[in-house]
Amino acid sequence: MTLKTRRTTAIIILFFAAIGLPGFFAKTSIENKTHTIELTAGKYGYTPERIFVNKGDTIIIKPTSKDVTHGFLLDGYPVEFTIKQGGVAYQKYEWEDDDGKLQTDWDKVTQIEFVADRPGKFIFRCTQVCGNLHPFMTGELIVAPNTLYYTMVSLSIWIVISLFLWFGAGTRPLEKEAKQLNLFTIIPGLKWLVKRRSFQFFLLFPGFVIFYLFIIASLKGTPVGNHNIAIIIVWILWWFLLKSVFVPLGGRLWCMICPLPAPAEWISRKAFTAVRFIKKPIKGKHHKFTGLGLDWPKKLRNMWLQNIIFLLMISFGIILITRPVATAIMFLLILSATLVLAFIFRNRVFCLYLCPVGGFVGNYSMASMTALRVIDKDVCKKHKNKACLTGSPDGWGCPWNQYPGTMDRNNYCGLCTECVKTCPKNNVGFFLRPFGSDTRVKDYSEMYNIIIMLVVAIAFSITMLGPWGFVKAAANVTESRQLSSFFIYLGVLYSMSLIVFPGIFVFLSRWSAKLSGYKGDVKQLVLALSYMLIPVGIFAWIAFSLPSIMVNYSYVLNVLSDPLGYGWDLFGTAHVHFNPFYPEIVPLIQGLLLLTGLYLGINRVNLSLTGMIVDPVKRWKAVLLPAVFALGVVNIFLKLYLG
Repeated sequence: MTLKTRRTTAIIILFFAAIGLPGFFAKTSIENKTHTIELTAGKYGYTPERIFVNKGDTIIIKPTSKDVTHGFLLDGYPVEFTIKQGGVAYQKYEWEDDDGKLQTDWDKVTQIEFVADRPGKFIFRCTQVCGNLHPFMTGELIVAPNTLYYTMVSLSIWIVISLFLWFGAGTRPLEKEAKQLNLFTIIPGLKWLVKRRSFQFFLLFPGFVIFYLFIIASLKGTPVGNHNIAIIIVWILWWFLLKSVFVPLGGRLWCMICPLPAPAEWISRKAFTAVRFIKKPIKGKHHKFTGLGLDWPKKLRNMWLQNIIFLLMISFGIILITRPVATAIMFLLILSATLVLAFIFRNRVFCLYLCPVGGFVGNYSMASMTALRVIDKDVCKKHKNKACLTGSPDGWGCPWNQYPGTMDRNNYCGLCTECVKTCPKNNVGFFLRPFGSDTRVKDYSEMYNIIIMLVVAIAFSITMLGPWGFVKAAANVTESRQLSSFFIYLGVLYSMSLIVFPGIFVFLSRWSAKLSGYKGDVKQLVLALSYMLIPVGIFAWIAFSLPSIMVNYSYVLNVLSDPLGYGWDLFGTAHVHFNPFYPEIVPLIQGLLLLTGLYLGINRVNLSLTGMIVDPVKRWKAVLLPAVFALGVVNIFLKLYLG
């Protein structure tokens, strides 16, 4: 039996052990008990926040509210009631009438009793709009044995061990380099469409109109976030699509149609779709732009400013996504910044170096399954007229200041498609490729952005999805007025983002360099290893965003009919009842997403290091400790979502 065969056999055996052991240890007989829970609801949480019972136990809930009317809906169980002050509640029950139709009614009760006959972690959430943070008012029922959680933990460990068994056998990573497919050649008419001058404008303009209507809705509509179309569409639907669709599949596809910098670009160019070409170039561009036309300072051509702005924005994240006026202010500030900068600098400097969303979208787009690239780099080398960079009568010089002839990453390509229009050699293609094809992290500013995104995903999972009311109160400073708690919250967020997590990762990566005997530039190895956290981060953000759409989709239907919260019912969906879509399976999907990110992160990094470390055993050693770091991060998310 060869070494590879023995290791493959070990991987299979370990897999069955990983999925079997949690269930085996859970098969202990426990005497069932009755738990009487004095449940108090208040903005924006429940006391107790978490309820622990065993499968088969009877739960008696005696609810009361300490402020306003709240709701209680338990995922996975037919338990729903409304909580009033003074220990009064109204429990929902369903029955069939004489015609076989399902009817709903409510009973006035002082306690609710049910049997916890399903193991796992189940969220109970408020169903009555009780304030700005209403969508995040949750608690947790953990019914032992929580086999799903422990199975996911054991599978995460199995993934790491199995990958290193595979790597240690001297084999190549499980994902081999695949041929990239040019979509311009396999999709009829796509290239013709992209080469039209009006292509981007007609993609962008509907979103432009809608986005600026959202600003009006934020300022003139209801201040209740989950009844205002701007909050629901932007922070539930758009955020989910950005993380789950745009970035993994299209990279910076959102940048192509982002309406916020559009007015500044139109004013700068003095055109919507036309090309204002001049024969004599100005600072290397065959175009004259409105304003001073200065170049962005070289020392600031990195992501540090984006990191700072993103952290400042996230400091008020829970306020931003629950208060329409805060969202409107953010949009107006971005619009003002793009207009001012357009009169001072040329190119999309705001998008490149300041946009807080553009920073992580750029880094995460390295993993995207599509990319705009030249077809043959030798053609670019021989062609002296770099029209894609300087401009031509057919198109503008790249507003992102990227030269496609040498571009090997998606980070700063905004998919404006101007290079497709300007290239006289038709040497630009739009390629379908394997996930995670760009693997070069350029500098520490990018590495910090990758880690900051992970820490913020953890912070948001605790603040918005977790049951801890005191954390929500600390983050919700404009309502709670708890300044000291707010500054503690910021201190923890900043220290974890800028010191603790980056410090641990860099320490483990440098230790791995010594362990592997790496003799090259250690900084470059650390940066290369940090790419591991991009797939982990992408799938963690998808897992975080999933409950928003599966649980709160009814809010989208509500605001489509009543966008301003004025009591309209334009399409008959304004009063669709809050009814989460199979919320009990959300933890399973979240767990699978996190395991996928862990696998892709470790495997793609091992593949990317083949050029830096030829020896597979040394490469194995170089990846080991950062992989343990990624495993730890994934298990933090598993604990928050499933544990």
